[in-house]
Formats: sequence, C-alpha cells, structure tokens
Amino acid sequence: MNGLKYIREKSNFTKNALADRMGVTRQTVTLWEKGVRRPDAGHLKWLCDFYGVEEKWFGELSEDDMKILKKKWMFRHYDGDKEYFTFIPEKDGFSEMRIECGVLEAMLDDCYADTLKKKKAFMERIERYLEVPYTGRATLFDKILVAERGMRDIEEFLDLMDLVDGVGRESTVLKVPFRYEIKAALYAMMAASGLYTAEEVRAAHPFFFLADPDPRIEEAYFDQLVEMTSRHWNRVREKEMGKLDEFRKSRRTS
Repeated sequence: MNGLKYIREKSNFTKNALADRMGVTRQTVTLWEKGVRRPDAGHLKWLCDFYGVEEKWFGELSEDDMKILKKKWMFRHYDGDKEYFTFIPEKDGFSEMRIECGVLEAMLDDCYADTLKKKKAFMERIERYLEVPYTGRATLFDKILVAERGMRDIEEFLDLMDLVDGVGRESTVLKVPFRYEIKAALYAMMAASGLYTAEEVRAAHPFFFLADPDPRIEEAYFDQLVEMTSRHWNRVREKEMGKLDEFRKSRRTS
C-alpha cells in the first residue's frame, strides 16, 4: 500500500488540492502514489513537516507498517472552510479533535455527500412513519390522527434528548452516558417485544457491551431492563390489542 495515497485520502485532500499546496502538478502526485517516482528531498521534507510523521510513511508500506499507521492519531485542522487532518496535535496553539487514522473516513467531502443521501432516506422513513399503517377505509380523520400521534412521538423523543444539555450542566462528561441510558431502554424494548432475544440485541450492538475500558451498558443491568420491560410490555400489549379488536369490530359494524 502506498503510504502517501493512504495518508492523503485520510487527511481529506484530493490530488489536486495536495498538488496545489506543494506547488506540483496532479500528475506528479499520481506518479508518487503509484510508486513510479519518489518525491525528492525537498518535497519529502514538506510532507514530513506538514503531516508530522517521518518520511518512511510516504513510501510503499508493508502490512505491519499499515497496522501501525492505522493506529496513529490524526488531528483536525482548518484552512478557512477547508477541514483536514494531520498527525500534528496542535495548530496555532489550539488542540483539536483527534481520531485514529484507520478509523477516519477517507475524503470527508465524499462522506458528506453520502451523509446527505442518508439524511434524505431518513426523512423519507419519517414520512412513512407518519402515514396510516393500514389500507382500506382510511378517512382524513384517520390520517390526521396517525400523523399527529407520530409527530408527538418524535417531539417527545427530541425533548428527551434535549435533556442531555440539562444533564451537562452538572458535568459535561455525563452527556454521552445519558444517551447510552436512553439507548439501553430502547434496546431493552426491542428484546421485550419478542422480535429479538437479548443475545441478538447484544450481537447487533457489541459496541455497547464492550468492556474496554468499561462497558457502556452492563450486561446484567441490560438483562434486568429486558425482564422488567417485558413484564410491562406484555400487560400493555394485551390491553392495546383488546382496544384494537374493539375498534375493528366497530368499523365493521358501522
């Protein structure tokens, strides 16, 4: 693997952008990354100074080298509106956000375009959530009722997430654990619904239960949540299904 190509993409630079910074052509960068040419001493020094790593990382790298490189921390910097990453922890005395090189997405601009697509799909999913979930004699009243209830559900969830700011007034480090507690309750509901087992939920979300350095959610605590939620959900389900049966009977006779 060519180290220059890997680092350039992880740092959010196109070939043209890096070439412009270095005062070379795009074709020159391409030849470097293909291993046809090697940067001269002056260009290697520029790369080392700009990215903050030794020149060995800009040549051809072995699998062992790549494992080391991927674990190196990269730090976010700005040049106007341009967001980029290097291995230098400070820029103008300001410490920036850090992330492992191997975890960092290549080409943030492309990732942002993909995120916009996901956002569109997410909005379409919300619209489907607000639609009447059954066909047949769906009146305007039915549609309004379902949409109003759906919007109220979403608003209540957003209000709940807004509480994170309130929790943060006590200590900002509590913001993330507060979100984990909310997610734990939702995951417990997934298991309590009977569609998934607690083991399947854990397998689908292993990040939540990793003990490195501490689990975000203790497995014993999660199991207790599932058991408690199951008891409650079974009571609610029986009651609501009874209401639904009565509603269907009334619609058939009306």
